[in-house]
Amino acid sequence: MFGGFFEWWGAQLRSLIPARWGAGEAGPDALIADASTPGMLTLLRRRRVAEQQLARMAIDDAGAMAKLRAAMAGRPRGEPVLLRLPGDSALERSVTLPIAAERDLERVLGYEMERLTPFAADEVFWGYSVDERDRARARVVLRLTVVPRTTVAHLIEMLASLGGRPDMLETASSTGSRVIKLAHEGPMGAAGLLRERNLAGAAAVLLLLVLVSPFIRQSLTLAEVQDRLAAMAPKVSQAEALRARVTGAGAGGDAVAAETRRLGDTLAALAAVTEILPDDSYLTEFTMRERHITISGLGASAPKLISLLSADPRIRNPAFTAPVTRSETNHLDVFSIRAELAQ
Repeated sequence: MFGGFFEWWGAQLRSLIPARWGAGEAGPDALIADASTPGMLTLLRRRRVAEQQLARMAIDDAGAMAKLRAAMAGRPRGEPVLLRLPGDSALERSVTLPIAAERDLERVLGYEMERLTPFAADEVFWGYSVDERDRARARVVLRLTVVPRTTVAHLIEMLASLGGRPDMLETASSTGSRVIKLAHEGPMGAAGLLRERNLAGAAAVLLLLVLVSPFIRQSLTLAEVQDRLAAMAPKVSQAEALRARVTGAGAGGDAVAAETRRLGDTLAALAAVTEILPDDSYLTEFTMRERHITISGLGASAPKLISLLSADPRIRNPAFTAPVTRSETNHLDVFSIRAELAQ
């Protein structure tokens, strides 16, 4: 239990360091297995800022694997192994949580993983960084990074068979490199012994989490509702002013109804698209202007979506606005479709 407290306290102290002091900061010292180039594996040793190349080989070269095994066996005692991945291996998103959840962010994120991403917590390796603490609104903004286990399992098993099971993953992002610590089954030296000693404390924390999870979910929902209300406040004020003018004029109701019929009902359009799309599709963007809608997202079969939209009388002239591509990470079609609402 005290371990979790000290980890949280350390995060608080690190948050006080100005962001500009961390610009260009090198990753942790480690033996790096760089697999960022497809089909190749480069072995480097990082000390502070400098990285020294030790070997470079093709992953399917059986003879070169002996050199890699020797390098793993000869590394200093306790030196961690870091697996560097291609830049497109990770998915990132911004997450907003109540600031009260900051004391136990790892457990809260693990509990909410299925809601925040298309994956369960045990299907990904993941990490996070704190982007913003808004104490006035009692919330914390995080950058969540996830790597599907299936995309890196073969590399991890290969390095493990050579005596160098990775302790960390490193992947590039638009804001710099991200390092994700890996959790393995079984004891691992002093860290494993420490986990065994803290089993009783962990059980107590899990019990506490079960008890407080309804309150955490309630806080998350409340924070989300407050954000939506704050975002809608200017539009509400504008609508109230328009309503006052309509009431004074005596005939504004008909004008508003006519404009709604001409421009279309955004909520009704979004409901129609959501009803039409199959369960294996995910919307990432929805825009509407003067009865013209544009939807973007991921789906198992993008051409099938055109057929479904064309068959619905509420939608007319659906067509792709860009070529359909295939995501190598989750094997889904990436699509962008433009259509019109029927009168």
